[in-house]
Amino acid sequence: MNWYIIIPAGIAAILLICFLIKRNMKDEKTFEKEANQDYHKTKDEEGDVEVTEKM
Repeated sequence: MNWYIIIPAGIAAILLICFLIKRNMKDEKTFEKEANQDYHKTKDEEGDVEVTEKM
């Protein structure tokens, strides 16, 4: 077998998997942060009161 090709390819594959896992965790944290900031509050939380009774 040609170990000079198999070993570097295996190391490269392992490094790529580690990079993708690390990048995915970073992107997940960023997405959660942005999603929490973009969440619109309900009218009760904003302090706006909607009047339903007629005078």
